[in-house]
Amino acid sequence: MSESPGKRIPAWLWGGLTVVVVVIATVLALRDRPQAPPESFELDLAKYQQVDPALVKYTEATSIDPGLQHVRALATSPEDRIYVTGENAVALFDLGGAEVARYQIEGSPDCLAVAPDGAMLLGLRTHVEVMNTQGEIEAVWPEPGPKTHITSIAADVQDVYVADAGNRVVLRYDRQGTLLNRIGEADEAQGIPGLIIPSPYFDVAFDNLGALWAVDTGRHGFEQYRPSGDLVTAWYRPSMDVDGFCGCCNPAHVAFLSDGSLVTAEKGVARVKVFSVDQKLDGFVAQPTAFSDSPDGSLTCDLETPIRDVAVDAKGRILVLDGRRNKIRVFERN
Repeated sequence: MSESPGKRIPAWLWGGLTVVVVVIATVLALRDRPQAPPESFELDLAKYQQVDPALVKYTEATSIDPGLQHVRALATSPEDRIYVTGENAVALFDLGGAEVARYQIEGSPDCLAVAPDGAMLLGLRTHVEVMNTQGEIEAVWPEPGPKTHITSIAADVQDVYVADAGNRVVLRYDRQGTLLNRIGEADEAQGIPGLIIPSPYFDVAFDNLGALWAVDTGRHGFEQYRPSGDLVTAWYRPSMDVDGFCGCCNPAHVAFLSDGSLVTAEKGVARVKVFSVDQKLDGFVAQPTAFSDSPDGSLTCDLETPIRDVAVDAKGRILVLDGRRNKIRVFERN
């Protein structure tokens, strides 16, 4: 049966209702759209890309092209050698930049250390491989356990310290690869807070006196440990100021000068700084923009941060491994 003409809704009314619905939906959408934060809440990062020129205490003297793809790690040795890893290779150079040796390997080490006897300890994320001075792999250590992510190695005459970011612990081994103890895990009775490592940036290094330091990237600072695992001291500097460490997981890389001064490299804002033995900022190695692809020093939040590693050579120069340029950049004190 056909609909009665008296009950039929006119077409013009349908059109009007449609317009009203569209207008209401638009108003609600605009009202619910997140508003830009007030100016006081905006993070202006541009000012962190430049520092006072008076604070820059180093000049780039030269650079070394290692001829490697995807450079990853940097180290120096007592016999005045510079070591660098890249894709499937380890290359050695003298302090003048001349190539001394090149060894092909399987894999790309994320970190390495050179022991006092010249042996190379390569960190390949889940395990350590030991290479002798002839470039031969002498030993492959077993994986420490689940979630292992090796990010740094430090070695002295007796022991090898391996930073495991995946498990937030420093593993102490003897030179034969036997695990001796774990360092940095939370222990309230011993006053150890436990390392906070939010990402695969976790460095260990010896200072000029041979003391072991671990970088607590979550707290933006440093903790000194004895081989037994006892905590000796710590200092932290979470801050956006020039003498602090900002962003996630900083400082990303560290090294010590012969006088005990500390060299730090940050990701995000690519800052390389030097701190005196009393933890005061001594100065910058370069402007942050020196390590960026863009003129404004744009930030990078990915794992392929421009600065892959830092080291100090026998001349007291600071070596910065620039992953964007695949070069070792050498800076001398002004």
